[in-house]
Amino acid sequence: MISCYFHGTNLHHEKLTVNKGLISFAVPDYGVIFRAQHEGNRYECEYAAGIALIRFMQVNQNHFHGKGIKLLTDSPIVVYQVNNKISATQSLLRFRDLFLFYKRKLGFDLTWIPTKMNRAEMGLDEIAVNRNALKFNFDIFDESTRRKDLTRPANKQAIRIT
Repeated sequence: MISCYFHGTNLHHEKLTVNKGLISFAVPDYGVIFRAQHEGNRYECEYAAGIALIRFMQVNQNHFHGKGIKLLTDSPIVVYQVNNKISATQSLLRFRDLFLFYKRKLGFDLTWIPTKMNRAEMGLDEIAVNRNALKFNFDIFDESTRRKDLTRPANKQAIRIT
């Protein structure tokens, strides 16, 4: 089982205000950590971080094929909405629906963890460097829009890991 962590946050003191944010994910088994700016409110950034991680797994499926995948996040909103414990607000429906699409297609588990255990939120020195690192493709954003659009599946037919 490969554990993959994701974290998203808004850099504005008012977390529901749309502003610049940070999305990150980590795959410690492979020594991978990714960080990028994303514009949105806190919850949009949290969803965007998870979707970026899923896209990373999609474009690097040769490294994830046949392995159980567990996504871990400190976002209770994402976990509970995707696992159908609470309903999604209108503004988050497109993110939740995309996450559900990938979850059905890829069959990963989604679990909540405390922030202090989220490896995607930790400093770079917390992730061990793998000297024999595998080669990964980090081109996870949708090329057809020529911008960082994480709200639509890139190529539905090509999505498979299991």
